[in-house]
Amino acid sequence: MKSKLSGWQSLKAHNAVARAIKKGDLEKQPCCRCGNEKSIAHHEDYDKPLDVMWLCTPCHKQRHKELKETIWAKKTLN
Repeated sequence: MKSKLSGWQSLKAHNAVARAIKKGDLEKQPCCRCGNEKSIAHHEDYDKPLDVMWLCTPCHKQRHKELKETIWAKKTLN
């Protein structure tokens, strides 16, 4: 379960992306993995709201799966 803090950070980051696109400061890109034109902004770090990875929905789901597996692997090693 996400904390309220990460929910707010996520919302702020996504709003920053939307504003930057609207202003022309950020350009939406195709998925960086498969080239699909229908992509969304993925944040690896909400403290860097305009540092995004453009991913389509399937690739976005895969990226979150990879991140969860990485976290799980780190926990089992400790």
